[in-house]
Amino acid sequence: MKTKKLALTLFSGIALSCAVQPVHAQFFKKLKDKVNSTVDQKVDDILAGKKASSGPNGTTQTAGTSDNDKKFFEKAALSYNFTPGKTLILEDNFSADATGNMARLWKTSGSGSVEKFETLDGQWLSLNQYTTYKLKSDKALPANFTIEFDIATHSNTDTDDLGNMNFGFSHDNNPTKFISDAYNDNGIMSTEISYSGRKINNASSETKINNTLDFPLAGYAIGKMHIAILVKGETAQVYLDKVKVLDTPMFLKSTGNKYFYISAPFKLGHDARIGFSNFKLAAL
Repeated sequence: MKTKKLALTLFSGIALSCAVQPVHAQFFKKLKDKVNSTVDQKVDDILAGKKASSGPNGTTQTAGTSDNDKKFFEKAALSYNFTPGKTLILEDNFSADATGNMARLWKTSGSGSVEKFETLDGQWLSLNQYTTYKLKSDKALPANFTIEFDIATHSNTDTDDLGNMNFGFSHDNNPTKFISDAYNDNGIMSTEISYSGRKINNASSETKINNTLDFPLAGYAIGKMHIAILVKGETAQVYLDKVKVLDTPMFLKSTGNKYFYISAPFKLGHDARIGFSNFKLAAL
C-alpha cells in the first residue's frame, strides 16, 4: 500500500513539474521581451538626444519628462506672455569662439571655456565653480530691456551635484569678485536656482523682496533651461522655461546703472557641468 502511495506521489510530482515548466518558460520569455523593449527604447532615446540621467530615488529623468513636470509646464505655458525687446543690442551663442578658450565678449572673476555639451547643439560657455561672469562692455543696460539665455546642465549622478547658481544685476561691471546673492559685492537683484533644494529664490537688496518657491528641478540633471528676463523701470519679471517665478519691483528709482551677471555654484560634484549660451539683450 505504501509502495503504491509513494509511486502515486512521485508520478504527481513529475506531472506537476511538467505542467509548470512551460509556464515558467513562457514567463521568462515575456520578461526577456520586456527587458529588450526597454533597452531598445533607451537606445532610441539616446540616439534622439534624450539621454537619461539619475533622478531622485534612483529614477532616470531628463529635463521635464515626468508626467507631473509636463503638467506643471503645460499649465504655466498657458499664461506665458513674455515678449522680447524689439531693438537687439547684443546676441552671442559662442559660435565665433574657439573651443577651449574663454568667450571673447565676456569677462570673469576666474576662468571659463567655450565647450560642447552632450546631447545639445551649439557651443556653450562652461562655468567654473565659484566664478562670476559679466559682459566685457561697460555700457550700462537701458531703463527697459529684455534678456534671454539658455542654461545647460550635465550631471553624472543627479541634480544634487549641481548645487546652487544665480544670475541677476549688480551696480558695477567689475568682474574681480564672486557674486553669490543680491546683498554682497554690489549686487542688486538675484535669482538663485537651487538644483539640490528644488527651489527658486528671488531677492533684492534695494526693495527688500525675498521670496522662495518650489520648482521641479529634479529632471534637470541633464538638460536645458530657457531663461527670460524683462526689466521695465523698477519692475523685473523672470521666467524659467515659460514659468513665471518673479513679477515685482526689484529696483529703486534711484538705482542708477545696472549690469548683468551670472555666477556658477560654489561647488560642482562628480564632474558635473553647467554652461550658458544663446544670450540675447534687447531694448524695449
